[in-house]
Amino acid sequence: MRKFETIITDKNIIINAEKELEPQVRNLFMILEKVGSDKLVDGFSFQVGWSIYNIHEKENGNFVITTPDYSKNPFEDVTEDLTLALWVQLEQGHFLRKLNIEGLTIKFSDKIILTKGVLELENIYLQRTGEVEQGDSGWYIGPIEDTNTTELYALYAYQLLKLKPEIIQVLALPNDYMVIFDGKEVKAVLNENDEDIL
Repeated sequence: MRKFETIITDKNIIINAEKELEPQVRNLFMILEKVGSDKLVDGFSFQVGWSIYNIHEKENGNFVITTPDYSKNPFEDVTEDLTLALWVQLEQGHFLRKLNIEGLTIKFSDKIILTKGVLELENIYLQRTGEVEQGDSGWYIGPIEDTNTTELYALYAYQLLKLKPEIIQVLALPNDYMVIFDGKEVKAVLNENDEDIL
């Protein structure tokens, strides 16, 4: 892990992440530069894509950026290592650029609906709808082949990091999109007109 530092309005801001994520770290610094200096204080939080970032002032006067710890319980645990949060941002941004489309934010705490047992299957699909309540991503994950299971359950988006991390990259796709997976590979991405744009 590497420590990145920059001065923004007389404050030394620190971000810790793997060195390969330097472009994402620089983007985060640029976002902070656009925030008013009166907001760059201990306890200030802001959202970029999937993640919530917080500013914490240390005893030495430095300001370190933290994020929920997705490897534990992100509703309670925080970490100064932004690697996982920035990796998700990188993966989702890269996938959208590959398709040359604008995405739709999903937060780590948004819920996803699944058919029971679907994550153990090789051939699955994801579909996103826009008619949802706050805190719901609009995503549904189901089996391609009929499994005779109609039982549904919900999980938080961040839980897919452990259960099926290859899905994370597609979660910023817009409403009315469908993604088909064969194992860990994305086989098709259908837009709102049912055209495969992959």
